Amino acid sequence: MKKSSEAIQTTEPEYGITVLESALQVLEAVGEHPGLKARQLSELTGLTKSKVFRIIRTLENLGYVDLDADHASVLGRSAYLLGKRAEQQWSLSRAATPILDELAALTLENVHLVVREGLHSLVLDVRISPQPIRMYAQVGRIGPLHAGGTPKVLLAYAPEEVVREVLHSSLDQFTGTTVSNANDLEDILRRIRTDGYHLALSDFEEDTFSIAAPVFDHQGHVLAALSVAGPMMRLDSSKRRDFIHLVVSAARQLSHSLGYRGELLPLGRTAH
Repeated sequence: MKKSSEAIQTTEPEYGITVLESALQVLEAVGEHPGLKARQLSELTGLTKSKVFRIIRTLENLGYVDLDADHASVLGRSAYLLGKRAEQQWSLSRAATPILDELAALTLENVHLVVREGLHSLVLDVRISPQPIRMYAQVGRIGPLHAGGTPKVLLAYAPEEVVREVLHSSLDQFTGTTVSNANDLEDILRRIRTDGYHLALSDFEEDTFSIAAPVFDHQGHVLAALSVAGPMMRLDSSKRRDFIHLVVSAARQLSHSLGYRGELLPLGRTAH
């Protein structure tokens, strides 16, 4: 946990990877000017023709660029999928903004919006608690799927192959209460799907809590998880009930704003 008096570094050293910058420059050029060949892309980007040719071949192998019979470049399947994911996450973040703001104001604790990227969780947006003692939180933070509130919610609603892979992986220990047995984790995931939320206590960071609920998209798929998190010393029985209700309500509101019209568990179900 962080104290407000501590200096928190918000910037990173400036550095770049030249080859990566060149590759992204070429990829952007292909996206903006489809149908160009290596020579034309070279003139457009200011890179040498040989360098552009190598970049194009690499991007082609990775599926980000397709070449036609005349070696003209267009964006490939990988670029399309990446763009769709970005579009989805941007629309999610915009829809979530007022809901996250309200939840943070009501709870005065950290509020997290988290998505699943493969076998990891990714923090998409946060609201930091104004209180002197609070949990560490950062946009872009990557974590496991078997520990913490939002990660386990995302895992509970993940495709079967993802759940199976996590259950058969090494379940790293972060605290003394991190679940380390696959059968125990399966039981937790079933309970999450039954309750519609998850309360995690000190299983990713010591002496902390996280109350999380799923966010559904218009197709009924879990797109994200939303949580309130903070130090255990502030979570009494009354706040526990209130926070569960607020988190589930906020996740429901965000789901509806994203077009979800399916049935959700009654809010009273979360009061135990």
